[in-house]
Amino acid sequence: MSPELLIALTFDAEMDAFDTSIASADSLEWRGIEEGVPQIESILADVRDSRGSAASATWFVRCDDQIGHMTGRAAYLLERYQALWQKRRQMGDEIAFHPHLYHQQDGLWKQDMEPESLRSQIQRSLAAMHGAGFQSRVSRIGEAFGANAVMAALDDCGMLCDSTAMPGRVRVDAERSLDWGVTPASAYQPSVADYRVPGKPARRLLEVPMSMLQTRADYDREPLMRYLDLSFHPRALRDGLATLVSTAQTLVTVTHPSTILPGHAPHGLLSFSAEAFAQNLRLLLQECLHQGRSFRFITLRDCADFAYS
Repeated sequence: MSPELLIALTFDAEMDAFDTSIASADSLEWRGIEEGVPQIESILADVRDSRGSAASATWFVRCDDQIGHMTGRAAYLLERYQALWQKRRQMGDEIAFHPHLYHQQDGLWKQDMEPESLRSQIQRSLAAMHGAGFQSRVSRIGEAFGANAVMAALDDCGMLCDSTAMPGRVRVDAERSLDWGVTPASAYQPSVADYRVPGKPARRLLEVPMSMLQTRADYDREPLMRYLDLSFHPRALRDGLATLVSTAQTLVTVTHPSTILPGHAPHGLLSFSAEAFAQNLRLLLQECLHQGRSFRFITLRDCADFAYS
């Protein structure tokens, strides 16, 4: 019998314009939090795992220098929607740390690459989150950015678990800098010498990669490995789910709440539909049943607890 599949449903809560292909980067709208999160809550309320337990989730709430520059407070989203996040925490969810590590250059926000600046940004942003009343030992860095300095800073700040890695994906250009080309699909303690892989000596924190699967957007010539986003069109995910469910030890989904809301131009990958989100979740759980594999909902914090117990 296959071992129990641990499923971590994770959500990146930030401005709706998290991707300039969807909306202008100058737009400060929060419909994803105000309207999308309640719809996700409603969908998850009717879902149970093989043990009969309700679905839990990990909410990565944006908190960083750029948010501070745009709104006046780095922890703006935690403070403005404090009641919402407290409710989810009381329901058993994890409220987690989600900084984007940018700096301004020539009037533009660009990926920060300097080790000391990265460390100070992480420390400053985490302190702002704690000041808003949310203690977190779980993190995800925006844009899947990774570096030895980032992993060292997270480790030094006492993070138990990080979920930034996108195994197999490499992109280094004027807009993005991410390199997870050699990273394994399963959880690991990052090597001090190379954050992308396990090794000795190792960091204390646990890296739990996003789950990657073969997807095919309407504009793709060939299937492409992407993280498992339950807001994709179901047709884009259907063929890759069986392989992922059969091979994964821990399955980590990643969704932006704004991408389940209507009101956007048709997109070849993102559905902008709550019903598509619900359908994808059903397809995932049905695939578990089809393969005779029991499944259990967990938070990212649970991953670290299981690993070190």
